[in-house]
Amino acid sequence: MSVYVDEGFRPCVTECATVAFRVCYDDQVQVFEVSAEALMTYCGAASKRRKDLLVAFEDSQLEILKVVECKWPFNQTEPVRLGLDEFRMVRH
Repeated sequence: MSVYVDEGFRPCVTECATVAFRVCYDDQVQVFEVSAEALMTYCGAASKRRKDLLVAFEDSQLEILKVVECKWPFNQTEPVRLGLDEFRMVRH
């Protein structure tokens, strides 16, 4: 399965302190949001500041995509939220 972050949709920090990004797989796309707590606990974000969250997201894209693959398939129009539970499931 070739899952990758869509470079045409720049990851951004939302009002809810999540990093939103779009993932592509074949001809499907889906927006995901990684919680600040998951980025701090599993991806090394130093704080909930915008810059820290984006740096941790960039540095941990491979691990985040592993979590995304575990959530596949999905048929949602709303963003899929990845929190502590989703990371815990993949990491353990």
